[in-house]
Amino acid sequence: MEPERKRGPGRPPQGAREAILAAARELFGDDGYEATTIDAILARSGVSRGALYHHFPGKLELFEAVYIETEDESVARLVGRAEGETPLEIIRTGSRGYLAESAGDSDFVRIGLTQARRVLGYERWRELAAERGVGVVEALIRGAIDAGEMAPVDPGAAASIWTAVLIEGGLMVVNAEDKQAAIEAAGEIFDRMLEGLAIAG
Repeated sequence: MEPERKRGPGRPPQGAREAILAAARELFGDDGYEATTIDAILARSGVSRGALYHHFPGKLELFEAVYIETEDESVARLVGRAEGETPLEIIRTGSRGYLAESAGDSDFVRIGLTQARRVLGYERWRELAAERGVGVVEALIRGAIDAGEMAPVDPGAAASIWTAVLIEGGLMVVNAEDKQAAIEAAGEIFDRMLEGLAIAG
């Protein structure tokens, strides 16, 4: 799970940009993009308005930077949690890990999964996602095809579709009252879809 976020006013020693990002991340996660104001970010971060605009042209660009930060952290965690001897098994366990992460109360859920597409717009969100999680999935699919585990499909198309499946499964978990039941239901569907792509040994 994601480490607990540190809260409270004041400017961390690492500098103004980091202080702004930390404050914005807390506020976007707690209150949402629309309810978060620049004034609130300034008050939380302890930096000047000029310093904020020196690093970020506006609130949207700041949100994008926060999204990138949380997404990169999430991808790193999921890569660390994925297990298996083959690319296909790593895809399976990593996908299950994504569902488990979606059941939490992390910034990944609060910002990346539930706000990013709407705030950034689909095209920009898709571009940023392609540089991160989609790229990891595509590399694994290429590996599975090269290893003879998976049918020779277009790796880029398969990665895009699989990422969309992951996101919808994650949202299903986020919105479920019984999150464990949602994880099990979505996980079973993931497994069956992967079985359909696999080449029988």
